[in-house]
Amino acid sequence: MASEISQQIGARVRAARVESGLSQADVAVALDLSQAAVSQLEAGRRSPRVDELAVLSDLFARDIDYFLTPMRAGDRIGLTFRAGTAELPLPELQRAVTRFIEEVESQPFPESVLRVRASDPASAAREVRKRTGQTGIPVDVNGVARGVGVGIFYSPLPDTLSAFLLRAEERSVIGVNANQAPVRRRFSAAHEIGHHVLGHADGSVFDYAFPTTTEGEPPGYDPQNEREANQFAAELLMPEENLVEDAPSLSLARLARRYEVSPEAMSFRLLNLGLREPAERA
Repeated sequence: MASEISQQIGARVRAARVESGLSQADVAVALDLSQAAVSQLEAGRRSPRVDELAVLSDLFARDIDYFLTPMRAGDRIGLTFRAGTAELPLPELQRAVTRFIEEVESQPFPESVLRVRASDPASAAREVRKRTGQTGIPVDVNGVARGVGVGIFYSPLPDTLSAFLLRAEERSVIGVNANQAPVRRRFSAAHEIGHHVLGHADGSVFDYAFPTTTEGEPPGYDPQNEREANQFAAELLMPEENLVEDAPSLSLARLARRYEVSPEAMSFRLLNLGLREPAERA
């Protein structure tokens, strides 16, 4: 089992590596280790030797004390957030998320941490909506985030990244691509809240605008978790009980405007609930 000291050293090694723009393979070459050994070191499952710390100190231009000094809670959170960027497949995404973290690190976070008992995505969304006082339509996504103790921030991001969730201890932060359309931002935010509430990540979750490409799925992509987060977001933003009442009298376009979602998302939701036939149009 990883010790707290090993975990802290590993988190700092990983954060320093990401900030230096180096890969685990680069560090492995410098330390004359396998990449798997470097991965173990960053995860806190392997403690570095003194001579390895000296190499890392030179490689990252950091004092050895940087790796060994006990971290305050706030420092651990910041390092964990930064370490999560190592999962991103492109340097431009790593740089964008790192800039985002630097901007929001000093911002106040919500104090309350709502514990959700339900594990089913739709039931969890209904519980969250009820316990955060979201009884009206459209749902206040930012209010929901505050209620579950998550900081949510909107920032310009590369087009390939829709949103992400970073978690450290009891603190979580959601970043949403501010370049997206308002209805897309709302669904992205609700989707990330779903990841948080459903406990999909100990560290980070990154959601891409194009989750599958000719090169396959990005690192950390979990189709089941993505489906569950989408189900959570759909119930959170488009509650079944409200749609059952509204759908018979409102067109697709009016429903989308009322719930502040895209017509595509509303159409898919109505079909899933059996409230529209596939051939029906707005």
